[in-house]
Amino acid sequence: MTHTTLLPRNHTSLGSWVLLISKVIDSYGVDSKKIFSDAGIELGTIKQPQNRISTAHMAHVWDEARKQSQDPYIALRVAEQFQPMALSALGMAFTASRNAYDALKRANRYSQMISDGTSTEIDENDVSVTFILKYKSRLAMAVHDLGIESGIGVLVNSLKLLAGEDFTPTRISFEHDFVGDTKPYEKFFGCPVLFSAPRTQMEFNKAEMFTEHPFADSALTNTLDHWIEEHLANFKEELTSTKIKKYLLKNLAYGKVDQKSAAQSLALSPRVMQRRLKDEGMTFSQVLDDCRQNLAVKLISKDKLPLAEVAFILGFSDQSNFSRAFKRWTGSSPNEYKF
Repeated sequence: MTHTTLLPRNHTSLGSWVLLISKVIDSYGVDSKKIFSDAGIELGTIKQPQNRISTAHMAHVWDEARKQSQDPYIALRVAEQFQPMALSALGMAFTASRNAYDALKRANRYSQMISDGTSTEIDENDVSVTFILKYKSRLAMAVHDLGIESGIGVLVNSLKLLAGEDFTPTRISFEHDFVGDTKPYEKFFGCPVLFSAPRTQMEFNKAEMFTEHPFADSALTNTLDHWIEEHLANFKEELTSTKIKKYLLKNLAYGKVDQKSAAQSLALSPRVMQRRLKDEGMTFSQVLDDCRQNLAVKLISKDKLPLAEVAFILGFSDQSNFSRAFKRWTGSSPNEYKF
């Protein structure tokens, strides 16, 4: 029986990702169908790329794949074979992004599509951008080390498609341990790679992330972003963050929204709402920021409203504050983003 669900009780990963892993396992002369079947996953029934697969069952697959292939670097082989379609609509949105910075922001915003057992955040300053991955719970720690390594590898390769082959992180850090030669990791990523680090993260030189992608398509990314958000809502309906997002998107344009009003809309106290968001690896500020970003891009690129009006709709005190926020979200000023 295939472990797929639209409303997961346990943490899950994107089904199309599984098909890529299967292909790599087969390349070693190993029977991937048997490995997946023994884990309770029937590859032949994964017909829809948006199907979800149990993360705990995938941990068994990774264990057997490493054991039977006798390759401790099999996660890197998976990343090498990556094609954008392996990530379904999200992969296509990556390839249509304006630049590497825009794509990394998209990866952060929609990381739950790949795996809902982890959360991500971006920490940046004038010089560097750091993409941080965190486990949501003890259950989420069933995400296998090789799954994390392949995911980070795929993200780096996705950014290279936009910024060019010479684009590399400045450093990669993994929270898990690794006993062996780390040179294959450093060769693959093109930078120092640390294990047993305080947290899993990628660091980039910010100035190198804004090379314009010649095939960027903002209309396509807007359409794909909308599809991804609807798809995520299908299996995240019960999450507090999803309910708050719906409330914010419905009410942002009609007046001031805050934690108190959002909590009241869910018949919760602000403290209980905050605790539930924390359990999901989110904060109210993050949800509000995401909603403002999504609506801002739509209002500017599709509806083409004046910037002062957009700033007012989104609840900013003035246009300059909105412009600074938009620059933080997209790496471009509102006027630059229009064209």
